[in-house]
Amino acid sequence: MSRHVERLNRLRHSIHTEGLDALLVTDPANVTYLSGFTGDSSWLLVGRDHVWLVTDGRYTEQAAAEAPHCEIVRRTNSLAKTVAELSQRAGAATLGFSPDELTYAAYTTLAEALEKVELAPKKGLVENLRAIKDEDEIEAIRRAVRVADQAFATIRGQLSPGMTEREVANALEFEMRRLGARKGSFEIIVAARERSSLPHAYATDATIAPGDPVLIDWGAQVDLYCSDATRVLFLGAPTRKWREVYAAVLEAQKLATEALAPGVAAKEVDAVARRVLAEAGYGECFAHGLGHGVGLKVHEKPGLGEKSEDTIAEGMVVTVEPGVYIPGWGGVRLEDTVVVRRDGPEILTSVPKSLEEAILG
Repeated sequence: MSRHVERLNRLRHSIHTEGLDALLVTDPANVTYLSGFTGDSSWLLVGRDHVWLVTDGRYTEQAAAEAPHCEIVRRTNSLAKTVAELSQRAGAATLGFSPDELTYAAYTTLAEALEKVELAPKKGLVENLRAIKDEDEIEAIRRAVRVADQAFATIRGQLSPGMTEREVANALEFEMRRLGARKGSFEIIVAARERSSLPHAYATDATIAPGDPVLIDWGAQVDLYCSDATRVLFLGAPTRKWREVYAAVLEAQKLATEALAPGVAAKEVDAVARRVLAEAGYGECFAHGLGHGVGLKVHEKPGLGEKSEDTIAEGMVVTVEPGVYIPGWGGVRLEDTVVVRRDGPEILTSVPKSLEEAILG
C-alpha cells in the first residue's frame, strides 16, 4: 500500500466520523499530501471508497503519473461545477470542505450547482494528519535542513562590511538552489542593526557596517518539504546589552526545546520560553508565538503560542524561535527545526548558535 493510499484511508476514517459522504480538498499542499500530485489549480474529491483528482489539460499527464491511485478528471467547466457534478453522480448527501481554503466565489458556485447536497464546513481534517510526520517526511525535512545549513555556512564565511542586506539574501538563496533546493521556504529575512527589531523584516539595500548585528531567517525547500532557522551574527564584538539579550534568548530557546515532549500542551512549551525572557526583563519584548509546525508548508500545525489548543505529539516537526525585539535598538531571534521524539527532542538544525560562534572576525 502506498503512503498516499494509507493517508487517504486515515482521512476516510475522519470523513466517516464526521458524518460526511465526501470531502472536498482544495489546498494545494493537502492535495499533494493525499495524492502525490505536485501541480496546482486542481482539487481532490475524496469519497468513502473513491477519490477523484480534478485538473485541467495542462496537468492530466502529470497527474496520471504522480497520482495513479486517483481517477483523473479533466475538467471542461470550472473546478466548482465539475466537483458538483461528481458529487451528485456519486450520490453524496453531505460534502465537507475547509472554510479556511474555499473562496466565497467557489462556495457560492458549489451551493448553486449542488441539489440536495449539504455543504458542511470542516476545519483541519487533513491538516491534523499532516501535523504528525512519518519517517520519510522527516528525512525530507532533514535534507532541506542540511541544504540550508550548508548554504548558511558558505554565506557566513562571506559576510563582511559593505554588503547590503539584499546581497546577503540573494547569495544565500543562490547557494541553497546550487546545493539542490527547489527554492527557499520563504522570502529570506536579512536585517541589520535596528531593523532586526522587525520580526518579519525584508532585506533592503541598507549597507552592513563594521560591528553590526545581522539577523538572518532562512529555509530551503527540498523534495517538497521545508526547513526554517534563524541566527544572529555580529560583525565585531557585541556590546554588553547585545550580549545580555542574546544570552536570554539562547536560554529561552534551550529550555523550551527541552520541554518538547509527547502529551505536553503546546502553550506550556511557549510558556517556558516566555518565563525565561520575563525573568530577564524582556517579557514584553517577545511579541509572537514560540514556533509552528514545518512540513509541506513552512507554517502549519501545530502552533506553539500562548493561545494554542494543540498538544505536542511524537513525530511532529516544529520550530522553536523565541525572540526579543526592542524598537529603535534591534532584536535577537534564535530558531531551530526540531523533531518531537519520545526519548527527547531531535534538533535538526546544525548551525552553531553560541555567542562566541556568532561573532565574526
